[in-house]
Amino acid sequence: MRLTLPQMVASLRTLAIACALWGGGCAKTGITPPCPLGYALDGITCLCSTDQGCPVGMGCQDGLCVCRSNSCCPTGYQYSSVFDGCFCRASSCCPRDHIWREDVQKCTCGSQSCCPRDYLFDAAAEGCRCAATSCCPQGFRYNEVAQKCACDSDLCCPVDYQFDDIRKDCVCARDACCPSGYRYNDRVRACVCVSDACCPPGYRQDPAGERCICTPAACTTGQFCDSGPGGSGACRCLSDAGCRPGQFCNPLGFCQSLAGCTANTDCPPGTFCDVTTDTCIANGPCTLDEQCAFGQLCDPVTRTCRAGCRRDSDCALVTPVSQPRQACISGQCQNYCRDNNGCPVNLFCDTGGTCSARTGRADCRDCQATGTCPPGSDCLVFINEGQTRRFCGMRCNDEPDCPSGYDCGSVIYGCPREGDECQADSGPNRCSVFLVENEVRPDGTLIPQLYCAEVATGRPHVYFKSCAPISGFCPAEVLP
Repeated sequence: MRLTLPQMVASLRTLAIACALWGGGCAKTGITPPCPLGYALDGITCLCSTDQGCPVGMGCQDGLCVCRSNSCCPTGYQYSSVFDGCFCRASSCCPRDHIWREDVQKCTCGSQSCCPRDYLFDAAAEGCRCAATSCCPQGFRYNEVAQKCACDSDLCCPVDYQFDDIRKDCVCARDACCPSGYRYNDRVRACVCVSDACCPPGYRQDPAGERCICTPAACTTGQFCDSGPGGSGACRCLSDAGCRPGQFCNPLGFCQSLAGCTANTDCPPGTFCDVTTDTCIANGPCTLDEQCAFGQLCDPVTRTCRAGCRRDSDCALVTPVSQPRQACISGQCQNYCRDNNGCPVNLFCDTGGTCSARTGRADCRDCQATGTCPPGSDCLVFINEGQTRRFCGMRCNDEPDCPSGYDCGSVIYGCPREGDECQADSGPNRCSVFLVENEVRPDGTLIPQLYCAEVATGRPHVYFKSCAPISGFCPAEVLP
């Protein structure tokens, strides 16, 4: 029969008492300790008392043997003296579908199966990445092209910044975040330069404080400062010396590249546009008519340019304002008009190819004050936003009835109240709102325009035609 430890202790006590009563008739025998070496009995439990009582690699702590080296850690684990324990350091001990990443010192998801909802496993990054707006931070939206969350509202912009729907980025929206010398402009929604300090060297603020304009000191040899009223505010060229290499000074005073030409008009005098390379090169030997200047042809025998033309397009487009455009007449370029648009503004082309004025014309005459015009013309106003000036327009049937710079356009009538009957020359006409021609007030609201419209179509009724400047402004401008 096997005795329990309490039973063994009780038996020993009984035996000791019996021996005492019998006068020492019992022999002295050793008692085997109930716990191994290095352990001590605590009630009915053996607890370690020293490290020697623990297995190799383990130490005694609060009566228990705990691991204190790699030798006693499970496979894939390593002992950490900092945290006093075994920690996973290999894929073998990571959770299912996870892998150990040495760079971040932890187990991470290693396949799509362990990625959260709306996340995709990225093999290159060895982890899950957000792939929908639902997992983006507040104020962000998922960008399919960039494949990442991108700021999409003011919520994710820094202080004093706001989100710009056009730029799709956070932009400064207060003076506080503008650079030195700049101020936030709510009209353009950007920081604008407001002092000379933020202008380039040699430039200064214009009187209105809206832009940087040049001073003579900013311009180099062959340039002038175009800072007068209505000027560009930039240095413009006086000669080729004022341009960079590979450029020339065009007639308008701007530097233009010798490369990228499409016609001889894109090139300076003494050069032509080589259509095989789209580059302006000096006049010289030729193989094609296009390698010669306007008004010249390539002689196939001498391979040099000579005076002549094959069609009107071989002649120069730009002529003195007082002269008609050039045309190819009998193989030579001459000042000759083929229609009214081949003449300077306000002139007509006669049957002999010359341009002349016609008496009795009242084109573009101002009728703002009187509202009346000479016979054969009417006081009109352009239907353009911001146009209020009235001018006289001569009646016409088609384009040849109008001088150069004008076309024969439709005339419609305005009216005071929607629904009112209008003068009718064919079919019923009523006053109607024509939304296409709305004007905009300074505050941004629309000004509805009322015109006499055909009841059947709802479109403004054309009462007659009149000559008006093609530019939409009076006086008519010089044709390009």
